[in-house]
Amino acid sequence: MGTTHVPGNSATLQAIAAAFPGEKVAVFAEPSHLSELRRDPVLTGTAGISFHSIELSAYFVGKHVVSLRRFFDELRILYSALRSIHADEPCLIMFLSATSTAMIAASFMLKLFRQRRLGVQVGLHGNLAEITGWRTRNPISRRFDLISALKCDRPSRFRFLVLDEGIRSKMRAVLPAAAAKLDVLPLPINVNEVQLEQPVRLTEPIKVGFVGLATESKGIDIFLRAATDLKKQLGQRMNFYHVGQVPACTEHAPFEILAEPVSTTPLQRSEFVRRLAQLHYVVLPYREGYYDLSASGALVDAITWRKPVIVMRRPFVERLFQEYGDIGYLCDDEAQLRATLELVTACDQQRYDRQVEALGRARESRMPFNLAKAYRELVMAGYPELFKADRRHNAAASEVVRFS
Repeated sequence: MGTTHVPGNSATLQAIAAAFPGEKVAVFAEPSHLSELRRDPVLTGTAGISFHSIELSAYFVGKHVVSLRRFFDELRILYSALRSIHADEPCLIMFLSATSTAMIAASFMLKLFRQRRLGVQVGLHGNLAEITGWRTRNPISRRFDLISALKCDRPSRFRFLVLDEGIRSKMRAVLPAAAAKLDVLPLPINVNEVQLEQPVRLTEPIKVGFVGLATESKGIDIFLRAATDLKKQLGQRMNFYHVGQVPACTEHAPFEILAEPVSTTPLQRSEFVRRLAQLHYVVLPYREGYYDLSASGALVDAITWRKPVIVMRRPFVERLFQEYGDIGYLCDDEAQLRATLELVTACDQQRYDRQVEALGRARESRMPFNLAKAYRELVMAGYPELFKADRRHNAAASEVVRFS
């Protein structure tokens, strides 16, 4: 709802539209989210995109509830959306993200309308962490939970989409049955913010920031310890910032070392951008395991704004360094991260400029129109029946439906 995931959702829609020019892309979402999407001039200026409101049950908003009631509510939404599409038209139903019950509902729709040329593509995100955690013993709840939704037998026209090759590799080890139906497409960047970026000179005070939700699982405690120690040592030579939200139940005393007050509510994108734009470096103290099954939106923001990263060494980050070169500093542990923060006070402008240039190459590769070719290829390979000639209408148009 609202502003949640708007930049990524909008950029993904742009990639879909660019992948299938001339086709219809119908966007179904909750009204407040549609309103935010329509604020994006690039998206609203994209040909073929239409916006449609859906009614979400207030019982489930903001809750990860697995229940038959939710299943039937999501089935209602799917059925209503499909009624707006002519039965002769091939249609790909694309969930940017989805609950386990929505996946089961979509699979049911494929079986119910087996004569129609339908495909389902489900984006998998941070919710994948559920498959490695606690699982209820209630047999009904287990039947509808995420593990069951990923493992159960699906029609060939049902596939999953993840945002990093490393996630697919991890899934092969954890749930090989689901991995066979996995495609990969990196999260595209926000085109609107590319034009807002201004060059930043590496001068004191060096400004470093933690980007994203301030939780220990993302490493905020590591960042705050480094900030507390280094602020005493470096004084006004370095300032520390948080770009994101601090959960309301969090102890606020450790955040007092930061240069600006933190927010316990989601930041408006304009404020998020203001805080991010002033930084020299983005600090990403990833903990082992947290991003094994999830992509990092903070890393995408760093790429978008060409902010060199000071980041814990993880496989998905190492791949970026291998592909695009020096985009910042890889750290093996907390001590090395602190040492790196001290190192950057040397203000090596030449290396900083090279890092910014390398991030520019990474950013270019994640532009929605540059990801369009890869998206088109994986859709054509995964859903060949959508592209077969229609016996009744040789010129029938295909349609992509995206649910937010």
